[in-house]
Amino acid sequence: MSPVEIGVAVLLGAVALTLLRLPVALALGLAAFAGAASILPLPAALSLTARLPFEFAASWEFAAVPLFLAMGAVITRSGLAEEIMALAEHWLRRAPGGLAVATNLTGAGFGAVSGSSMASTVALGRMAVPQMLRSGYDPGLATATVASAGTLAALIPPSIPLIVYGILSETSVAKLFFAGIVPGLLTAFAYAAMIMIRCHLNPSLAPPPPRDQPRPPLSWRVLALPLLALVILLGIYRGLFSPNEAGAVGMLCALVLALPQKGFGWRGLVDALAEATRQTAAIITVAMAAFLLTRTMALTGMPDALAVLVDSWSVSPLTLILGSTLLFVVMGMVLDPFGVMLLSVAVLLPTFEQQGFDLIWLGIIIVKLIEIGLLTPPVGLNVFAAKSVAPPGIALTTIFRGVSWFLLAEVGVMAVLILFPGVVLWLPQTLSN
Repeated sequence: MSPVEIGVAVLLGAVALTLLRLPVALALGLAAFAGAASILPLPAALSLTARLPFEFAASWEFAAVPLFLAMGAVITRSGLAEEIMALAEHWLRRAPGGLAVATNLTGAGFGAVSGSSMASTVALGRMAVPQMLRSGYDPGLATATVASAGTLAALIPPSIPLIVYGILSETSVAKLFFAGIVPGLLTAFAYAAMIMIRCHLNPSLAPPPPRDQPRPPLSWRVLALPLLALVILLGIYRGLFSPNEAGAVGMLCALVLALPQKGFGWRGLVDALAEATRQTAAIITVAMAAFLLTRTMALTGMPDALAVLVDSWSVSPLTLILGSTLLFVVMGMVLDPFGVMLLSVAVLLPTFEQQGFDLIWLGIIIVKLIEIGLLTPPVGLNVFAAKSVAPPGIALTTIFRGVSWFLLAEVGVMAVLILFPGVVLWLPQTLSN
């Protein structure tokens, strides 16, 4: 077999092993090792397999991942997000679907201190789903709102997928963070508009609250999440610290805010750190295997051959990105979305580079497609996360039906981001100037 044919076989093997429900890290790692052993002498392939995952795990850029995950876990367990959600609910109580809209906007705020979509979904679900169901909300709307709002953490900085993409594509994590802000807010407002339109047309989905509902008492905790997000983003923008150091600063600020809270204490801190450790281990295992696969694919020359092939077809950039989008959606229906992103960086990045795509814009598009993959059946990890905190009587099919409306909103957002790249690139370009 030629090296390019080996590359194709490695890619198909990785997909096949994942479809057989092998853990994503093991599927990618086995396929990568088999490809390396087919091209290099066995001792060299073994050396490559031992060295590259260590290089990735030891990279300075990845240090931000456990810090941001720990910051999000501390904020979640301290209850600091609950008061801002109560205030949002009060402000929006007269809007159609006010509780659902408030949950969605709180998800955007929570995404600014949590880089994990699933963690954000679980935290929002514990706070919002019981309250929406007590208020008579449709179970599909309540659970789908939580599942969809949780995906906003994938875009709004600090975002774990953006950090990993930045490492693999060798692009600026800081620019990726700022590029994710406008698309993340646009997605949140598209969700909110869809909820309000649906509930206006069908009031039975979300009964209005009692008119004499008292306003929740205000305290400094309402400002905790906005201030924490502001410290991180302003610090990066002003050059006071790098994205990695921002993780440490954010974690320190989260501890200062959380430790005085009743019910948190040292036990809460230990639980938060244990949760962040589990999440970090899961992410870094998959990312190390993907990094090895990326290097193996480079050895085969398959990504470069694909880039030359696409160039010979003379397809337009719009056709290429639309075709890739369709491929991402199909793969996201059967594969782990994080694995889909890592596979795409390994195989498709040279093609996009040769076609002149901006890698910052491309990173946001890829992460947006990850968001969609988190909601599409049959994998839909965020749907399963919402199911885990929903009452037992709510079926997965109910949540997936509710999520279909949010996917419709995502189509509109994706159209804007693809047709108008300036929506993504305006903020990082403005700040860099």
